[in-house]
Amino acid sequence: MALALLGILFFVPRLVFGQEDTTVNIVDDIQFDLKSKVVNGDTLQVDLFVISYEKDPRDFRLNVFASTLVDGEGKSHMLHSVKMGRVLVLLSQRQNYLNYLLKQDVPVGITVKFSPLSAAMKKAKEMKLVFESLEEEGKFIEARIRF
Repeated sequence: MALALLGILFFVPRLVFGQEDTTVNIVDDIQFDLKSKVVNGDTLQVDLFVISYEKDPRDFRLNVFASTLVDGEGKSHMLHSVKMGRVLVLLSQRQNYLNYLLKQDVPVGITVKFSPLSAAMKKAKEMKLVFESLEEEGKFIEARIRF
């Protein structure tokens, strides 16, 4: 009887409270949180927070040319600019990467702008950020952020 009661006390909380949050977007030990998506005239601005939980400090190397907006038809559109912390990269500068040093458990804002906008881009439901893997230098992986 005592074992049965112990089993209930041990397993029931796991069944009730052990649900995994599927809305959390973690890729390569970095969590991506959508703050906002705003269309203002001819510009779409997406604001995110990124947090590194496992490594302190961690190099974050974003591939500017591969990071895109994915419209409702599945077509990719290049960004106009990306700002992370105080580092700003404009696509017109033809800079391949944005490099940033993330500190563990400290959220950093990322602002990505897309301009000029088409009707399909205004209805976009996803953005793809491509960045270098922590495990393998030179290997790039992607995080898909849904809005």
